[in-house]
Amino acid sequence: MERGDIILELNSKPMNDANELRNTVSMLQPGETVKLKISRNGSVRDLSVKLGELPASKEEAQNQKEGASKEALEGVSVENLDADTVKELGLPASTKGVVVTDIDPSSPKADSGLRKGDVIQEVNHQPVHNVAEFEQVMHKAGKEEALLLVNRGGTTLFIAA
Repeated sequence: MERGDIILELNSKPMNDANELRNTVSMLQPGETVKLKISRNGSVRDLSVKLGELPASKEEAQNQKEGASKEALEGVSVENLDADTVKELGLPASTKGVVVTDIDPSSPKADSGLRKGDVIQEVNHQPVHNVAEFEQVMHKAGKEEALLLVNRGGTTLFIAA
């Protein structure tokens, strides 16, 4: 698995959203091997993966991620926007930015107005085209609140986060 992979099926069962995937995986045992159908950069692939055990703490989870950087926007997960996601969100093919894939409901940013599926196109008036640029611009912002230009279903709006 790689960052940005979209899981389409688990053991030949279609996965419609993250909650369905989470619930299905929770019924399986750590160490069990499952078959996944994924979308990666516009192509569909089949993979076999061995399930791991969920770490006991957030710190442990962070330590297990190889080369993982600290979240650029606390509690908000983003991924590179690919052609499949643009199509899925009903946006023009020319849309650039990073897509919000998850927001921790207990994070301080949960009330910012960001939603899963939002496409962040600018941070503090600087365009972002991928996760690396997003993290770089957010790092420059430091602890200060950032002004995000968000594309939500084809409509743009500013959100302070």
